[in-house]
Amino acid sequence: MRLPRLAGPVVLDGVVDEAAWRAVAPLPTVVYEPVFGGAPSQITEIRVAYDDEHLYLAARLRDTEPAEVRANSLYRDEYAGDDTVGLIVDPFNDDTTALWFYTMPTGARVDGTVSADMASGEPDWSWNGRWDAAARRTSDGWSAEMRIPFSTLGFQSEAGGVTMGLSVYRWLARPSERHAWPPVPPRWPRAYAKPSRLRDVALTGVASRRALTITPYALVGYSVESPATARGAGRRGPDEEAAAYSAGVDAKYGVTSNLTLDITINTDFAQVEADDEQINLTRYPLFFPEKRQFFLERAGIFELPLAGDGRLFHSRRIGLADGKPVAILGGARLAGRAGRWEIGALNLQTAKSDALPSENFGVLRLRRQLGDPLSSVGGMLTSRVGLDGRYNAAYGVDGTVHVVGDEFLSLRWAQSLRSRRPDEAEPARWLDSGRALAAWERRRAAGLSYRAELGWAGVDFEPGVGFELYPGYRTADVSATHEWLLDAGAPVSAAWLGAEGQAYQRSRDGALESAQVSPFVGLTLTSGDEIEVLSRHGREEVRDRLVLDGGVEVPEGIYDFHRAGAALYMPEGRRLRCDVSLEAGGFYDGYSFSASLSPAWNPSAHVGLGGEYRFDAIRFPERGAALDAHIARLRLKLGFNIHASLSAFLQYSSLTERTSLNVRLRHHVGEGTDLWVVYDERLGGAAAAHERALLLKYTHAIAR
Repeated sequence: MRLPRLAGPVVLDGVVDEAAWRAVAPLPTVVYEPVFGGAPSQITEIRVAYDDEHLYLAARLRDTEPAEVRANSLYRDEYAGDDTVGLIVDPFNDDTTALWFYTMPTGARVDGTVSADMASGEPDWSWNGRWDAAARRTSDGWSAEMRIPFSTLGFQSEAGGVTMGLSVYRWLARPSERHAWPPVPPRWPRAYAKPSRLRDVALTGVASRRALTITPYALVGYSVESPATARGAGRRGPDEEAAAYSAGVDAKYGVTSNLTLDITINTDFAQVEADDEQINLTRYPLFFPEKRQFFLERAGIFELPLAGDGRLFHSRRIGLADGKPVAILGGARLAGRAGRWEIGALNLQTAKSDALPSENFGVLRLRRQLGDPLSSVGGMLTSRVGLDGRYNAAYGVDGTVHVVGDEFLSLRWAQSLRSRRPDEAEPARWLDSGRALAAWERRRAAGLSYRAELGWAGVDFEPGVGFELYPGYRTADVSATHEWLLDAGAPVSAAWLGAEGQAYQRSRDGALESAQVSPFVGLTLTSGDEIEVLSRHGREEVRDRLVLDGGVEVPEGIYDFHRAGAALYMPEGRRLRCDVSLEAGGFYDGYSFSASLSPAWNPSAHVGLGGEYRFDAIRFPERGAALDAHIARLRLKLGFNIHASLSAFLQYSSLTERTSLNVRLRHHVGEGTDLWVVYDERLGGAAAAHERALLLKYTHAIAR
């Protein structure tokens, strides 16, 4: 399809009234969900065109109840149940990657990336590109315009032309209805955004260009810490006060049309939201996701996943020690594509801290697309070298083969190498420091989908820049689901039935540490509500003393237990909603009950209130032991306009008796130019310190 070129100028104001737009025919959208091909409840007109420098989208989105159009968000990269209009672009037409842009009736923008042909069903919303959007509420609904520079898309033109993959959609939050073009049926997760299913469009007389952005920052602040004393509960020593001030700079340069170099000096993450409190009632370590923007951008390129949350590279190993920040002196990152190659390289140097010496971190990731664009092979190298002489290095190789249809085979091998510890008589054997995985899966949404994975980890496998549950075990992980998409007129739009199972066997003695089978059944109502019911049947073998969070001790023994649970998920388009989940049943030699509530309220675009509450009750009647654990979180967001906002995050954990408050006031002047005021306070229990900090940070982007 030849994409139309604009015949004249357009003004980016959210009003689609120019003669140039009237000359462009709207794309023929169809209903994607709740029932594919059903009758649309509203009229949708989406147009896409281009000029010498930009790709444009214009949308007139009619609504018979214009006052009920959902417009809740005023924040960049945050969705709060709004109506949206979106554009997905595969700039290289490689059928595996894409850039995702959408806006809301408030004009707020969200962008992200798609990788691996949407195999996971989830895009990565951490990427931020330079583009503009404007929107207006109208008497018959709303309208919007987008303008995306070709330098952001980063395509490679040939003879002054380029072919891209393209799709557009409109989401009506109130009825949970999506209109999309091209008309791809929902046979795969988020099929409307699946790069291999986008429509090829041709543009002529265009070229991409390189961009350079330099963003210096300055920070001043003040902190107070009241350390706990060893004598007497609740007694504290004298306050330790300190002034904070620093400056640094980040630079971003387009080496080629889709290969970006980032350079950072004295990197700072003062404006990042605090980690969520968690409770660990398993024998495995907790996983905390990355929240720092520098590491989140283009993070998919640096992925080499292992079992579960395991990964050969986990960016939280850099600049953090036990959850506390470690200064990053500087470094560089190169990320992007060159032809069929995906390239990721990173090198950072951290300063010395109380917990760690100064360290250098290096990562190199290469992945090549094969003749079948859905097949690839790649490798990764990581290194962690301390000035005290300690080091850790790891490598991994992986391959994904598109066998036939929706069938895929994935193979991975990884190995680590580290300096010898003082108590070790000889270095680890080659095989003992390895890690292997093999998986076969059918990637579908509608119909039958399944996955079977076998894994093995050597007793000395220890990726120093990665995350692994623990070494020395064998795993099996299988799942299968059948989903039915129902016809229009039924109160249920989709139903699914399935089961999943996991088993962990310890290598050194063959103990079946953990095994679990969980059948489940679920429904999606035409209203958008989802209901799921499940049961868990498990076996746990404890051969060593096991202590969980809160001092929950599990004696040695073999335990068989059964649990049941249910969950309700409400659509985000409701102004007032609450997700609920319950689970109860056996827990080792006792029983437990867990409940979680996630209420949210969006009375207007200027106010958003969300909460999370989790309660765990554990009882061991024969031992006379018990534990009650509460975790509560409250998030308040005030949006004054699309430039100024305030967010407050308050959380409490009864196990640690810790309360924390994180307040962030942001004035967004323009892309990369922001003024932040951040207040942090952490109140620990009787044996913990009290900490308070107030920071002022200003960043200013200089773009060429």
